[in-house]
Amino acid sequence: MPILFLTIFIDLLGFGIVIPNLGPITKEFAIHSDWGISPNVAVGIVAGLFSIIQFIFAPIFGSISDRIGRRPIILGSILANILGYYFLGISHTFLMLLISRAIAGFGSANISAAQAYIADITPPAERAKRMGVIGAAFGLGFVFGPFIGGQLYEYGNAAGGNGLQWIGFFTAALCALNFVLAWRLLPESLVDKVSEYRKVSDTFKGLISIWKVEVIGELFVINFIYIAAFSMMQVNGSVLWKEKYGLSPKEIGYVFAIIGIFGAIVQGTLIGVFQKKVGLKNMLIFGCPIVAVGLSIIPIAPTRELFYYTQMTAIILLSVGNGMLMPAINSLVSLNSPPDAQGRILGLLQSVGSLARAIGPLVSGYLYDLYIPLPYFSAGVLMIVALFLAILLSRTIQFDVKK
Repeated sequence: MPILFLTIFIDLLGFGIVIPNLGPITKEFAIHSDWGISPNVAVGIVAGLFSIIQFIFAPIFGSISDRIGRRPIILGSILANILGYYFLGISHTFLMLLISRAIAGFGSANISAAQAYIADITPPAERAKRMGVIGAAFGLGFVFGPFIGGQLYEYGNAAGGNGLQWIGFFTAALCALNFVLAWRLLPESLVDKVSEYRKVSDTFKGLISIWKVEVIGELFVINFIYIAAFSMMQVNGSVLWKEKYGLSPKEIGYVFAIIGIFGAIVQGTLIGVFQKKVGLKNMLIFGCPIVAVGLSIIPIAPTRELFYYTQMTAIILLSVGNGMLMPAINSLVSLNSPPDAQGRILGLLQSVGSLARAIGPLVSGYLYDLYIPLPYFSAGVLMIVALFLAILLSRTIQFDVKK
């Protein structure tokens, strides 16, 4: 687990470095392009393309990892990330930015293999806590990544260079270090590999049919709504903070870092407590309204002076809500999946999440163009819908953890 955590953390640290500056950079490139796209909509397109690629390849990676093992998938995806971030560093047009994010989306489709890796080495009763490792890695990646990204971008521009180039090349080097560490230290986890070959078309047929499977289908719907709502905030956050409250890239990095700190605390230390004291059913139900309130209050501060108070409240709520929802959904899907299909089904779950991350930003870009707070209020409404579905699900199934 420590080796896997380190591998995931370095992978997500690179993602965190890019996030704070991606929205403003995309708007700048879109303004100077001849594509005729609204800059706000362009932000959603760039974020959506990254996630569409993830959507396509996450189930493929998960299915292939059931056949050849988790390790080759994780190593290959890290190599793709190196290329994607290098291309980001040399980007100077909207088209090049799109290509770099498409490559990075391909490389980042490896989370399904990481989830399956955890399932391989973890007893069912411990799975929710262990799945929190991925959430903790996300949190820590958002502690250090945005802070480093904001510093690099401002320093690169101040030094008379290109801040985007500094970000891209540094992150590519970080992924190269990640590859060396994973190659040397990460063993294979899958003992019983699946012998038959699954066609790509079979994977997507599974994506269509999985919605009809009892328990799994309902969890997939809740996961889709949750990820779409959260991504509506995540992508436009840096744009909102810069345009409405006048934050610099460095300050935006600080805000994301605070989000990461609280997320890491909850995901890394409180998941076991939640599961023991609250239970998976209540984690699923309580997480929805907590996230709804957290998302809805993000844009309501009327002045910069009140900004930090509202953001701190939102960050705490989102950290607790995400700390309940993510492990509950992942654990319940894993516990209700056959042992020989963990990689495929978790890959489908990751793919559905990627589809939600593609649709969420696209919708968010259009809503932001209409009225700045609208994406955040709409995301809150979506989480109330997810709450209603979670309550219905809780009345029809048992949530006991298998021994």
